[in-house]
Order: sequence, then C-alpha cells, then structure tokens
Amino acid sequence: MSPKRDEGRIFFGLFLIVIGTLFLLEKLGYLNFRQIVASYWPAILILLGVSIYIGRGFKSSSEAAFLILSGAFFLLLKLHIFQKHFWQYLWPALLIVIGIWIILRR
Repeated sequence: MSPKRDEGRIFFGLFLIVIGTLFLLEKLGYLNFRQIVASYWPAILILLGVSIYIGRGFKSSSEAAFLILSGAFFLLLKLHIFQKHFWQYLWPALLIVIGIWIILRR
C-alpha cells in the first residue's frame, strides 16, 4: 500500500474509533454527544479541511482553505464571539479580501 493510502486508512479508522467512543459515552450517560455535535458542528468542516490539506502533502489547496475558513467562521458564530455589529463590517472586509486575492493570485 502507498503511504498516502495508509494515512487515509489510519485517519478514517481513528475517526470511527472517536465517534464510536463518543456515542458509547453518551449511551452510558457520561456526556451529551448530540449537544456537542449541535454546538461544534463547524469543527467538522475544519477537520475535513485539515484532512484534505494533510492528504495533499501540505500543498496549497483552495478546497481545504475554504473548509477551514468557513468552519472557523461558523464556529465563531456558534460560540457568540461575533456580535451583531460584526455583520456591519463583514461585507466591506470580504470585498477587500477578495480584491487582494484577485490582485495577488497567479
């Protein structure tokens, strides 16, 4: 087997072990896994992005960057770090970032 395939197999196996353990702990009454998933679902996007990034050998990946940034954004929203005033500044800042990206891309 190739090293890349081994990394994917190990990641997927560890993922299933962690999910199974969390479901088991919920059934035993030690934690509320459904509440954790409802609160931190954006972290799944971040983990998927990191997984893609690692899978490609730490090379530039727009898909990975999109998943990581969108996951971080939604996680900050879920944790109420962004207040209502944030939305007033989001669109102008987004336009600035897109403009810089257009200028600097190759």
